[in-house]
Amino acid sequence: MSSFAGRMKEYPTVSLDRFDRENLLSRAYFLSHCHKDHMKGLKGPILKRKLEFSRTVRLYCSFVTKELLLSNPKYAFWEEYIVPLELESPTQISLVDETSGEKEDLVVTLLTAGHCPGSVMFLFEGSQGNVLYTGDFRLAAGDASRIEHLHSGSRVKDIQSIYLDSTFYDPRFYKIPTREVCLNGILELVGNWISQSPYHVVWLNCKAAYGYEYLFTNLGEEFNTQIHVRSLAMFKKMPEILSYVTTDRRTQIHACRHPKDEEFFQGSRLPCGCTASDGTPLRIISIKPSTMWFGERMRKTNVIIKTGASSYRACFSFHSSYSELKDFLSYLRPVNIYPSVIPIGRTLTEVTQIPQKTADEGETPDNDENFSLTLSASLSNHSSQNLDSCLPDTLILQPEQGGREQGDKRPSTVAQEESNDQKELSESQVSSDYDIPCTPESKTPRPDELSQLYRKLASGEDVIRKRD
Repeated sequence: MSSFAGRMKEYPTVSLDRFDRENLLSRAYFLSHCHKDHMKGLKGPILKRKLEFSRTVRLYCSFVTKELLLSNPKYAFWEEYIVPLELESPTQISLVDETSGEKEDLVVTLLTAGHCPGSVMFLFEGSQGNVLYTGDFRLAAGDASRIEHLHSGSRVKDIQSIYLDSTFYDPRFYKIPTREVCLNGILELVGNWISQSPYHVVWLNCKAAYGYEYLFTNLGEEFNTQIHVRSLAMFKKMPEILSYVTTDRRTQIHACRHPKDEEFFQGSRLPCGCTASDGTPLRIISIKPSTMWFGERMRKTNVIIKTGASSYRACFSFHSSYSELKDFLSYLRPVNIYPSVIPIGRTLTEVTQIPQKTADEGETPDNDENFSLTLSASLSNHSSQNLDSCLPDTLILQPEQGGREQGDKRPSTVAQEESNDQKELSESQVSSDYDIPCTPESKTPRPDELSQLYRKLASGEDVIRKRD
């Protein structure tokens, strides 16, 4: 669940990615990107009234985020209150108390976050020290060393606090394949399928409204085609993306989405229809990009896994992996680390202590060499289920049990498939990377346990099992 309420301890008069409750009193607002779990309260009537009577309160974001936000009519009232800032261009902002006239100056710099179009990190520099808010981000190992504004000359700036996207700060996600690796697997799968006939189509079952543009542009470039989407509104001021998407369904690659209230009932059905314009039935495979699902697999898993007769999962992450987070923190060595997300199955105390320990050590553990990522064509257990033998698997080697962090004795687990009665997730968890809740203590039930469970269900008995 999310543990970030919108305020930083060092600069409590500004709010980031949260626009309700105590944040209504803030002197300035910052939006890191346009995913809904970071926009709570942004269209609230109280905040709207505050803006109408204020001369100084503004919302700061990137130019792309401004365009995405205003493409939704619900946020049109923000237009005169948004101040888009250039990337990597330090800007001084005055935070004014309109009642007392008290003023505080801050320098803010937007840094690329690598999460989705327009996503940024905010670096604040002021009287209370340098503070970095990452928002949601995905940086590869070593990327921090190449960000100019995190340095003063040749040395790393002193960072008082980092408010960290800790979505995957969990050893189960020690190494998540890079986007390039995931893309290569998807390209091979898509290419092998759509080359069979014009009636072989692919549906990218993308959960978030946007953020998958990296896939769209690369697929469009590779196969000289456009990706079918439901609306072009959010892309109209982004020509570098607009040329790769279309509302014409006569294409072989789709990323159209079901209406929200029909997603569960429609399953893997292509939202725009299952027949071609001439009435010929389409041969459809669906590919669902996700990460959390893969973290729950066995030690050996694949970048792409066939999960049904015509459905696949592709390991694709918008968030930094465990090892990438450790590299990031070890390089910057902040005084304080505040996690913005609590991974399912962990506590706030655990998530707070582990990154602090990493930053203090300033290095990765000696057993890091036990963690490896290997790519190859493989004859995995999943291959036997693959009816299209021409579509090879890509192998990931995740950490052996002995290679986990010292003190982390939880065994690797095999997750159950998504259930209809899964508990409601927090808003920060309901995103493209969360498909099922993680339960570190879960295990595969034995046949006798399943039989007993079915008997209880049939008789109407209570099947909630208390922990020992």
